[in-house]
Amino acid sequence: MRYVALDFETGNASPLSACALGASIFEDGLLVREQVSLIKPPVGVRKFHWGNVRVNHITEKMVADAPAFDEVWQGLAADAEGSVIVCHNAAFDTGVLGACLAHYHLRVPECRFVCTVKVARRVWPGLDNHKLDTVSAALGIELDHHEAGSDARAAGLILQAALRETGSADADELAEKIGMRLGRISCMGMVPCSIAKEARGKMPAYPAK
Repeated sequence: MRYVALDFETGNASPLSACALGASIFEDGLLVREQVSLIKPPVGVRKFHWGNVRVNHITEKMVADAPAFDEVWQGLAADAEGSVIVCHNAAFDTGVLGACLAHYHLRVPECRFVCTVKVARRVWPGLDNHKLDTVSAALGIELDHHEAGSDARAAGLILQAALRETGSADADELAEKIGMRLGRISCMGMVPCSIAKEARGKMPAYPAK
């Protein structure tokens, strides 16, 4: 199964203000390729907000000569098709992805996606919280937080750790064990990644490792 871990950084609250995209592609449990790029948002998107700049350190000047999203996505479209997209807080990243694909009239990939925040809450419930930096530190994953390439790689490695922790062969088996439904992206729209109501508050018993 191919996993494409994605992380977007944005210049303001608009999903069209994507200013960086990091991607890590995993095949058979191995990280096989990475891509990271600054992105120049489309004309008409509001100015970058100081709060976003303070977090991701990306300014309007830095992206003035960067490629637009449609050019950046060309290098990932084939990987995304038929894959499982992996994001930490998938509602945000898939929302940005969907908005950018629509704006540039690009083909929507037929794929599924998994949120590693939801995965981490089920697999490692004892952590203080399930933010990317907290989960990464607990698992010994090196992280330069809010750098898109580093965040994407960390999300992919968190999923791989969860597969090992639960003895799951793939995301489908993991989802079944932790009571989760993978999200889905298609030309018909988006179905969110979710935890079944009956599974909330009930932690599964994993086989001994």
